[in-house]
Amino acid sequence: MMRKTLLAGGVAALALLAHAAPAAAQQRVFDVPAQPAASAISAFARQAGLQVVAPADGLEGVRTQALKGAMDARAALHKLIDGTGLEIVSDSAGVIVLRRVPAPAKDTVAAEPAALDTIIVTAQKREEAAQGVPISLSAFSGRAVETYRLESLRDISRLTPGLLVSSFSQSSPTIAIRGATNTFTQIGANKPVAVVIDDLFIPRNSAASFELYGLNSVQVLKGPQGTLFGRNVTGGAIVLDTGKPAYEDAARSVRIGGGDYGLKQVDGRVDIPVGQDVALRLSGSFKQHDGYGRDRLTGREEDDLDSRGVRAQARLRAADNVEVLLGADYGEDHNGGRTLSSKGAGSDGDRRTSELGYVQDFGRNQWGASARIYWTAPVGQVTSITGYRWSQSGEDYSGTGASYVFLTGTNTQSVNRDVDDVGLFSQEVRWASPKWSRGDVVAGVYLADENAKRQLRTRGLAAVTGVASSDVLTDQAVRTRSYAGFIDGTLHLPAALDLTLGARYTHDEKTASLARTDFVRPATGSFTARDLKADWSEVTPRAVLSWTPRQDLKVYGSVTRGYTAGGFNTDAATLSALATPFNAETVTNYELGVKSQWLADTLRINASIFHMDYKDKQELFFNNLTRVLTITNAGQATVKGAELEVTWRPLPWLNLMGNYGLLDTVYDNFVIPGGAVNTGNPLGSSPRNKGAVAADVRIPLNGEGYLTGALSWAYTDGYYTGATKDPNLHIDSYALTNLSVGYESQNGRWRLTAWVKNLGDVDYLLTPSTQGVLAEYLGEPRTMGVMLSAKF
Repeated sequence: MMRKTLLAGGVAALALLAHAAPAAAQQRVFDVPAQPAASAISAFARQAGLQVVAPADGLEGVRTQALKGAMDARAALHKLIDGTGLEIVSDSAGVIVLRRVPAPAKDTVAAEPAALDTIIVTAQKREEAAQGVPISLSAFSGRAVETYRLESLRDISRLTPGLLVSSFSQSSPTIAIRGATNTFTQIGANKPVAVVIDDLFIPRNSAASFELYGLNSVQVLKGPQGTLFGRNVTGGAIVLDTGKPAYEDAARSVRIGGGDYGLKQVDGRVDIPVGQDVALRLSGSFKQHDGYGRDRLTGREEDDLDSRGVRAQARLRAADNVEVLLGADYGEDHNGGRTLSSKGAGSDGDRRTSELGYVQDFGRNQWGASARIYWTAPVGQVTSITGYRWSQSGEDYSGTGASYVFLTGTNTQSVNRDVDDVGLFSQEVRWASPKWSRGDVVAGVYLADENAKRQLRTRGLAAVTGVASSDVLTDQAVRTRSYAGFIDGTLHLPAALDLTLGARYTHDEKTASLARTDFVRPATGSFTARDLKADWSEVTPRAVLSWTPRQDLKVYGSVTRGYTAGGFNTDAATLSALATPFNAETVTNYELGVKSQWLADTLRINASIFHMDYKDKQELFFNNLTRVLTITNAGQATVKGAELEVTWRPLPWLNLMGNYGLLDTVYDNFVIPGGAVNTGNPLGSSPRNKGAVAADVRIPLNGEGYLTGALSWAYTDGYYTGATKDPNLHIDSYALTNLSVGYESQNGRWRLTAWVKNLGDVDYLLTPSTQGVLAEYLGEPRTMGVMLSAKF
């Protein structure tokens, strides 16, 4: 009922906004005296209520004519920059990016280098240039995603300091930012890193590890983002932006590729303008490859892939000051599960084969729909985001790394069937003020209604015989309702200082049910509990003081807070473990950072140092006193570190990048009742050192097209997958190298590229296992192929 009411409200808001303001609202009164171009553009932006990003260098001695009177903002800007050597390169939702008019093309590698790309991000709930945002983030443009073949979040993590993406199984990826993660799969628990696509949260990690295609940008926000993003962003957020079609520009692109392991890959996008006020975009992807491993007992392939997806978007200019974006997407993925290879019992010595003897399988379907409305009013921009996301995944897998036929004594092979079904409806309405001379404000409300169901069946197959010595089915259901209100504002102070203050109030309500059926011991192991309720409220503030002595240099200090929601242990083996909810964990982050550009905007250097304090950290462990595996608020922890990112374009045909992340994590207080003392251990999934270097080229060939190529090297230090510091749960350090070389036509319409990933064919671990026997799950081996790209 709540969902229908909110959806009806969203539709009513759309109808109201579409007729709310006449065309005259676009008219602004300008009074910008003749003056140097840099200050004139700044004055224009304040009077227009727009953000205008202009190059920091190259305008010395350039003056504009006086601008006075009432006129359309875009027409006024064209008039203002006429004769300055500037042009508009991007105009989207209140953010306009200017660049110097490129000099006539010279077919020579000695030409002057061009400025680095300006990437627009939404880290502060309004579109802004990434360099102007006082938040530690890594941003990848659509060009970088394509150039470096960043096809998954794991690929993104290779080139991002502070981000680690790995996998326990196909439905349980590990996503950690600055050591913030957990190993929970219960439907009643949440993860501390959010994945967001086009302003909509993906509620479960089982739906987050999909193929990336057709993206405008990828943004990795580091540290707590609780003020503007809400709950479950203790470590940060990964924001995926698919962009929007242009009103009057038709565009079509397609990529077709193939490679070893039977790789077949096709993706493409088409933008279709329909008159001056409607534009459509349709994009799709298909990818298939054979298995990187196999089960030598069943003969089935493992770590294969059959993935396909489609996205559609309609952009409508409902009125001169109202824009509507309607979006929908659908995707499905299938494979034969993970290659968990035994290191002991039954091992054949081949790390790319498993000895499970169990038919593994993974399948997932997901879809989403959204309506985003942007109303540019005289008092700012009002945005309404109505959306729904649904996913269903199912996985059959062996948790033990060897078949029961190789086991002895009382050992058992644990085999699982894990199926979840999750739907999330959300509604956000926010207001972003104009960029006034004294500052700006963003405020809004957010509502979410999530229904999640999960069935987990776990069987223990006795050694030698395979008889089920244990067989438990947990039928889990959790409904979560979340309500929030937030405000975040920036005040411009003297001496180029800005003070940003914000806070968010969130109230969460969870209702959990569990039917546990023990088929072997029904009298002692079965129970049912319905409609257990708990609620939590949190305030997550932030404060930022930044200094911008010039447009291309920003120094900031911030204090931010985030939290991961409380919940229920819906895998509980006893009623008491289920009925006792665990509370939210919180993180407070203290950070100093600098963002800078040098050498006529061809060199970018960003750096930060941070200190994070965990309170009430959620942990899953076996309590030796109660003899129950449970989630509780057991630990306090500290995370300290530093990050550096450098991007340089020394020549117009050469881009260089390098980054480094240092993490120092420790449990300040984590003692398991009646068991291990983990105090002093590092947090799981937190490699101390992580870094990468990369380069890409586009070299002119004397009027005969371009030589293209990309090379990246990424290093990940050793780390533990959990809190116990168990040497059997340690992942050794590794380094991966990717390479591509290609040819692009003179007009840029087509490109042929040969590529190789994991050039050194490095065997690196995704996860080790100690369940029953020692076992390991390796990442992808060396793969290679070719890709033909065309634009028409």
